[in-house]
Amino acid sequence: MRALDENPRLTNKAVAASPDTRTAGIAIAVSAIASIAFVALDEGGSGKDALSIMQSMVKVQPMHQLVHVVAMACVGGFMYGYSVLSQRLGLHRTPVLIGLVTYALGTVLMLLGTVIDGFVSTDAAAMFLGGSPAAIEQGFRIINTLSGVLLPDLARVAWVFQSVAAIAWSCALLRERGMQRAVGVIGLLAGALPAVIVFAVGNRMTDTVVVTILLAQAIWNMAAAAVLIFRGNRSERVPNLAAESF
Repeated sequence: MRALDENPRLTNKAVAASPDTRTAGIAIAVSAIASIAFVALDEGGSGKDALSIMQSMVKVQPMHQLVHVVAMACVGGFMYGYSVLSQRLGLHRTPVLIGLVTYALGTVLMLLGTVIDGFVSTDAAAMFLGGSPAAIEQGFRIINTLSGVLLPDLARVAWVFQSVAAIAWSCALLRERGMQRAVGVIGLLAGALPAVIVFAVGNRMTDTVVVTILLAQAIWNMAAAAVLIFRGNRSERVPNLAAESF
């Protein structure tokens, strides 16, 4: 009898020690809203030639860097929220673990792109701006390579990783009930859309394409946040690892 009484106590301790899903959901929702709002406030370089463009980049550097600091904070908020979601869904389940790993890979790429766009490019503009005309042209070519080749490639790969994560988590959510199953359907549609767009358009990234990807991600992010905020614990029982391995 004593051995039978130990399981409920172990279960209660596990539930009590688990992260706050409401906080994690709020972190995802706030990060989704803040990232979109601050992207709208961002300003890039403008001008008619290399010199004027680099001068404008240096002029807007403080605001540009602030936007990207907020973006990095939002990336951290997403990572925290989805880590909690993964724990709630069960890290012993293959789709959940795949989702967490691929999302982490996408997060690393997003952070790298944010540092390059927010800091490296504007610092490079400031460094070359005081040089000779030849140095300015060289600096401008380097900045163009960063913004025209490296950053789009980082973003595309990161979006694909994040879509794979959304699909994997959605597969796990589809095995749940009610609201969680509905969010799984949303994830299969909105979460998978960025990867579909990336493969469809290739290098032909336009502002419309980028906005569409961001909106699709926002829909998935808010749906995932709702699961964490309104559903709370997935279950208060000890999971059956054999029955719930997928």
